[in-house]
Amino acid sequence: MDTSDRAPMVRNALREADVISVAVTEEENSNIMTELEDACAVSSNLSEAHTLMSFLKCNIGTGMLSMPVVLKYCGLWTGFFLIFVAGVISAYLMHVIVRTARSVVERHNLDRSKMDYTETVFSVFKYGPVPFRKSKGKIKHMVNAFLIVVQIGCLCVYLLFLTENIRYFVRSFLPDQPQNFYLIGFLVTLLLIPLCWSLDMRILARLSLIANIATMIGTILVLAYLLTAGLQPYNTFPAYTNFQNLLIGFSIVIFAFEGIGMVLPIENKMAHPRGYTDLSGVLNVGMVVVVCVCASVGFFGFLNAGDNAQGSITLTIPERPFWFAPIKPLFIFAILVSYLVQYYIPAIIFARLMEKLRCHREASEKRRFIHIKTMRVSLVLFTYLMVITIPKLDLMISLVGAWSSSVLAFVLPSVLEVVHLWSERHLLKYFWLKVVVKDVLFIVIGVIAFVGGTVATVMQLIQSLQSTPTFE
Repeated sequence: MDTSDRAPMVRNALREADVISVAVTEEENSNIMTELEDACAVSSNLSEAHTLMSFLKCNIGTGMLSMPVVLKYCGLWTGFFLIFVAGVISAYLMHVIVRTARSVVERHNLDRSKMDYTETVFSVFKYGPVPFRKSKGKIKHMVNAFLIVVQIGCLCVYLLFLTENIRYFVRSFLPDQPQNFYLIGFLVTLLLIPLCWSLDMRILARLSLIANIATMIGTILVLAYLLTAGLQPYNTFPAYTNFQNLLIGFSIVIFAFEGIGMVLPIENKMAHPRGYTDLSGVLNVGMVVVVCVCASVGFFGFLNAGDNAQGSITLTIPERPFWFAPIKPLFIFAILVSYLVQYYIPAIIFARLMEKLRCHREASEKRRFIHIKTMRVSLVLFTYLMVITIPKLDLMISLVGAWSSSVLAFVLPSVLEVVHLWSERHLLKYFWLKVVVKDVLFIVIGVIAFVGGTVATVMQLIQSLQSTPTFE
């Protein structure tokens, strides 16, 4: 998932949420917002072609690269089928959130350009049934909290991805030398600290463009490898494994499809937004492409790697023949840039929240500067701490998917539709069947993914660390 395109959503959430007070001067505040606008590189009045490219960038990344391990956990045909089912449900719920946002805007004459995910949730509860109106602020803060968890969770996934891929890349050329996982992760962290300390977002905006090109080339090379590499017979793999592994696989899949937060900001930038949700519109075409790419990478990647499938397909692609050698460096560069862009958002959030602390607010400029820099370094070190705590890329992705993506992509859109349409329930035919029963089903799926996916992932992590306690 390209994080540069997620920034508008989080920026709007930051600007509107009550929890954010002034942590910097007005001039610095303006500069930060300008830099974020430049880094996002999402201009207004986008054509459908440009909108489709932005949509694809949001949904193709580390999640797509992890699809082979989904089939390993779930079983060949169960995992393959699960990718399509999760993709269809995700696409439908994206339509739900867009439809709900449009209805709220038209019904209450709101500004469409400000209707991101967080603002849609706030508006639905603000104008919804009276008992829900009092909780609009709390719900908004909860959504912001989940968005922050997703941001930091993605940082952890990216750092773990960088560590694993660098380790495997070095191993290919220096097989006789030890490649310590923790040491490589620490060295990557030491590299990230000065970059996160001072790198300008305008520089990142240009690097992000190059990273998008690197991702595109890397994806093409991955597909080329899978179509030319030898595949194992499909009948040698089980069609289904067990329920615990199914929960882990499902959590990984919904992490890959968790682009729902960017659906509204992308639509708001379109010159003709009504075509966004047409049958052959950007949303449907984009999800068809994403699901097909994920299913192809998952199916052929698993038949190629088999039980050796790992948290990223890049870990099982050899450096020879030489034309496949650039795959790891391309994705390493792309994910490194994604880390830096993604890092900027929680860093701004925490810098502003620090202003609520009296010891920081009333400190001298020099001490405030030290506090901010310490926070930035601590945030990078926290991601490294999470990496050494959960040193399995597939399980890290599963945990982030279970904890946040399940709520943002399944539970909240369903809740919003019921709350928004509740006042019209007597006017809608088969309201209880077509709205309530359907949305309750999606909420149950989301809750099962949240609770069951978390428990299953933690159990698998404990079992995995007991069997492989060290990394050489």
